[in-house]
Amino acid sequence: MKRIALTAMLFTSVFATTVFASQYDKPGFVTEVEDGRLWVFRADSAELKEFKATGEPAKQFTEIGAGPDGMTVKSADAQTLADYLKLIKQ
Repeated sequence: MKRIALTAMLFTSVFATTVFASQYDKPGFVTEVEDGRLWVFRADSAELKEFKATGEPAKQFTEIGAGPDGMTVKSADAQTLADYLKLIKQ
């Protein structure tokens, strides 16, 4: 019984994180929330694939408190980060 409850809780938390992150997606951009920080990637980019495979890109660019709801925004590419922040400020 405990195993079923733990599995259900794990599934729910993974699903909730995915739904929560998608609210920050913008056209051409995919976002992921990790440890309260918003990761931003261009849709179908190599950096997004690397992030999904390894959990963290080799290079990181960060803007503290610049994102939605005052979140820190991170990206594997400075231009992607700048473009996303410009888009959400409009």
